[in-house]
Amino acid sequence: MSSASNTNSTTASITPIQAAKTSIPKVSLEQWSMFITVVEEGSFQAAADKLLKSQSSISYAMQKMQQGLGVNVFEHKGRRAELTDAGQLMLLRAKDLIHAASAAEKVAADFSVGWEPQIGLVLNDMFPQHIMHSALKAFGEQCPQTRLEIYVEVLSGVDDKLRNGEAQIAINHMIPSGMVGEPIIETEFVRVAHPDHPLHHMGRAIHHSDMKLHRQIVIRDSGSYRRENRGFLGSDQRWTVPNMREAFELLRLGFGSGVLARSIAQPAFEAGELKELDIDGSGRMSSNMNLIFADKANTGPAALLLAKLLKEAAKNNQSGRM
Repeated sequence: MSSASNTNSTTASITPIQAAKTSIPKVSLEQWSMFITVVEEGSFQAAADKLLKSQSSISYAMQKMQQGLGVNVFEHKGRRAELTDAGQLMLLRAKDLIHAASAAEKVAADFSVGWEPQIGLVLNDMFPQHIMHSALKAFGEQCPQTRLEIYVEVLSGVDDKLRNGEAQIAINHMIPSGMVGEPIIETEFVRVAHPDHPLHHMGRAIHHSDMKLHRQIVIRDSGSYRRENRGFLGSDQRWTVPNMREAFELLRLGFGSGVLARSIAQPAFEAGELKELDIDGSGRMSSNMNLIFADKANTGPAALLLAKLLKEAAKNNQSGRM
């Protein structure tokens, strides 16, 4: 806005204002809000109508605001009051201030109903990212003030985050002793190698003993004690990597054979970059992924909401595949 009509003689002749004695302007949020409304509505009278106040009260509030700021925000030209350069700047700052105040009130409202200021979520690195992203989008919209710490771990590393209190909820295959969990999605595993890998060209069924003669890409347990490494069959030729996505890249480039979640390997199957190994005597490999609570009885509403959204996203994913 560049101008606002003014029909009140009191505000039409604002006296020069001395600089404020303190560095903090003595202007209320209500005055800032009135200022924004005057600018947006185009006149003091229109602002008064919008705010259900008298024009004289709006004019008086603006005069007191300018006195508190120590600077004129309006320059009067006849019956019109135009924003000064300072007024233009103050308008931007006023909008930021009102927005910040509203955000602070939202934080207070969230905490008043029990939202936790921060929660932790730890995921097994095989959990499908698109399911996580769907749940996080909904969580961010419904609980924007709660800080979320997300961890991605391998095998027993998930347990560590739950036991040391860094995470309140988790998704993993195994439910630690003393904790509560329920299955939300099934994960299928496949042994894979690049289509040019020698294991695909043996001219006979592949045995586990054959796998041990070639380099294996193994995923390191991220837990404190590293109780096991995923996909290890005893080969001396072993490359150990920190997560499944790094294993995927090495396997896709033909550096060995290994185990992946089918959901991660599928795009490479379709692109001809990986091929499933048909090992004699090996049935289908799968495992449930569980939604786990470190202490469900004392889990706060924000963590419960996130758990609910993860379950819903996993269920929708399963339904979409049927």
